[in-house]
Amino acid sequence: MAITTTGHSKMKNWLKGFIKEGQYTIGGVKYKTPIYKTDLTGDVITIYLYLDDTVSGTITKFELLDQDGAVFDDQPDNIVKPNINGLLISFKYTLKRV
Repeated sequence: MAITTTGHSKMKNWLKGFIKEGQYTIGGVKYKTPIYKTDLTGDVITIYLYLDDTVSGTITKFELLDQDGAVFDDQPDNIVKPNINGLLISFKYTLKRV
């Protein structure tokens, strides 16, 4: 048996709501940041983090935290962010019925 259309929709909405906040690392120190935007288009869920011009330094990791505060996903990186620009980071997930 396959998951129903209703079950598929509920799983996408669950994932969308399961992520509580983001986190980034500068100089070995972790800083939390709110979810900027979440987009659900078809089977693709995109979660955005936005770092404004108050954040600067070499960012070595971006993470998504779940409702329990545990790391759900991480994205190692090495971005030098100046304090004159914002930075938009996206995490994309595709949840398909097969």
